Amino acid sequence: MDVGIFGKMGAGKSTLFRALSGVGEGSPQGKNAGVCVIKVPDERVDRLAEVFRPKKVTHVSIAFHDIDAGETDLLSPQALAALRTVEVLALVVRGFADDYHPAPPGGLDPAAEFREISSAIILSDYLVAQKRIERMTKEAKRDAEWTALHKAIAAFEREVPLRGVDLSAEEERVLSGFRFVSRLPALLVLNAGEGGDPEKAYPDVAKAAAEAKVPLVSLCAKVEEEIAQLSPVEQADFLKEMGIARSARDLLVRGAFEATRYISFLTVGEDEVRAWNVREGSTATAAAGRIHSDLEKGFIRAEVITSDDFLRCGSMAKAKAEGKLRLEGKEYVVRDGDIVHVRFNL
Repeated sequence: MDVGIFGKMGAGKSTLFRALSGVGEGSPQGKNAGVCVIKVPDERVDRLAEVFRPKKVTHVSIAFHDIDAGETDLLSPQALAALRTVEVLALVVRGFADDYHPAPPGGLDPAAEFREISSAIILSDYLVAQKRIERMTKEAKRDAEWTALHKAIAAFEREVPLRGVDLSAEEERVLSGFRFVSRLPALLVLNAGEGGDPEKAYPDVAKAAAEAKVPLVSLCAKVEEEIAQLSPVEQADFLKEMGIARSARDLLVRGAFEATRYISFLTVGEDEVRAWNVREGSTATAAAGRIHSDLEKGFIRAEVITSDDFLRCGSMAKAKAEGKLRLEGKEYVVRDGDIVHVRFNL
């Protein structure tokens, strides 16, 4: 999963990125300096690895991309190009002021900042759609693409992002090639100052997130950056001392999964214990395809057991004896924490 961290200059998105990557300010910059990949913590994977003792253990990973806003134009061509390569938007807004970053003359308004970013994204999508419609008008072309684009434009004119529009499978297909940024799942990240309750300090932010139907994550990037420079033991002690329930990593991982409606299923064996992410509501065949396209093509049945049931039983033999191991067909909807073994034939 690729998450783009984006916001206006001064919102602290680069500080947040450094907190995620564990790289301090002024550290040497490599060719992948703007990308950090982290493993998604999953106790189920760790416990299953203890049982199977596999050669390899693989967690779901998330790549965070630090995307620069333009100095004069928030959505520069470079920023738009970068945003179109990610799967999720983490939109960072400013809720802090200090000696180096004093509050603007009108005061801090992170909710308004979020709406400004959202409007800019919608406008950029509108211009893309309108340009294509103008070309199709000259060509006198009227088809499914024409209809879907007009539906999108109608939403943009109402300031509604494409993620908030119900699209048919065919409309999704014809619009996918445009890589509309407002179609991407998003989460709102409130970067607040140290101490206090940021959501109480800025109640309009929670309201804006609810209206936009996006998850809200509140944190202090400056504190999180300091925590990231500590050892794991020191990090745990510091979080406890500061009264921080979860680190920025955990908060953003949870927010990204909530925004995308992803769940995790697992595959186990002596070679590898691995977590895979799929969209909530995915069928067994879709999950098989996530593992390998051959498994989806030759799918026969899936052996399924919940990780909780397996860990309680301790072995597949005991799970089968207790009737916890089930055979499911193509239309079975995979659930979070399912252990899946695909039977297939090509």
